[in-house]
Amino acid sequence: MNKNMDNNTKESEWKKRERGALWKKEGKSQNYLTGVIKSLDDMGQEVKSKVIVFANKNKTSENAPDFIIYESKEMPQTESSDTTSTTGMDMGGGADTNEEIPALLK
Repeated sequence: MNKNMDNNTKESEWKKRERGALWKKEGKSQNYLTGVIKSLDDMGQEVKSKVIVFANKNKTSENAPDFIIYESKEMPQTESSDTTSTTGMDMGGGADTNEEIPALLK
């Protein structure tokens, strides 16, 4: 029983430290991640920011980042896109594959 308490305590500590989640997506030219990052505003309220993450294809040194995180840009709703919201993110936390890829990463 003591082991269960230790596991629950560890899970609770991890849950408190959780800052968001990411989903793998397959794009036309590269794979990427989409998700939500949680933070606190000036009033201590939780704020969720939608993000998109791309591999850094222009990595020029060992100190350059492997991935670059961008705030997900709201995409205009199209008639053929019934399952995505106006943010370009589907209900599973993923991004519409029409998400614009930054020139730096092409």
